[in-house]
Amino acid sequence: MGGPLMRARLLAALAVLLAAVAFTATPAQASPARAGLTATGADLCAQVGYNAGFRGNPLVTAVAVAMAESRCNPSAYAYNGASGDCPSGSTDRGLWQINNCYHPTVSDTCAYDPQCNANAAYSISGAGSSWTQWTTYRTGDYLTWWSTAQAAVNRLSGGGGPAVTGTILASPYLNVRAGPGTAYGSAGHANYGDTVTISCYTYGEYVSGGYWPSSTWDRITDPNTGATGYAADTWINTTNDVKTMVGPC
Repeated sequence: MGGPLMRARLLAALAVLLAAVAFTATPAQASPARAGLTATGADLCAQVGYNAGFRGNPLVTAVAVAMAESRCNPSAYAYNGASGDCPSGSTDRGLWQINNCYHPTVSDTCAYDPQCNANAAYSISGAGSSWTQWTTYRTGDYLTWWSTAQAAVNRLSGGGGPAVTGTILASPYLNVRAGPGTAYGSAGHANYGDTVTISCYTYGEYVSGGYWPSSTWDRITDPNTGATGYAADTWINTTNDVKTMVGPC
């Protein structure tokens, strides 16, 4: 009993256990208060983002940024080395990775709480009007998570706000394409006066006709004809510039 071989096996097992503990360790503050929050991942970010005040396209952007920053893990943190502004280094914390050096008024207790972190992100981003403080926004990495974010917002009770719609202005109908250009195959048509749902926009073939010639194409769904695909934005009337209402495809 307890010979050299047995002791060696016990020490090896202990080493593996300690390595696992070291890998999964998080700061003591990283135990978020989740009372009333049962969602996880993008759904959690959509929920607390909506509660914080984000609506419509800014809500989708907020969720996409959080996914790029933390994968919407409320316990996520990243240490940063010393810099000119933060000579002692700094830590990015929580869902939106709120930095403790640049935003010292956001305590660790708040940063690791999903709702408090979302509230801070809402304030720092100017209610979703400016995301330049987030590296993943500046680099465009957040766009990788756009469809994930949009799906999470769509799953919210109420969908995060009313759907973005437009009215077809082309008469007697507008061709809906499989891609953003007339070279793409037909995916059906939308009739003049139809109200269509717009999910996103992209750039494609320049269309000189219509009401506001441009290379913007909207991804639409026409509930009347069942057509889903791309249509030239110049033939679709919306209350505002479509690029301020929905995100890129």
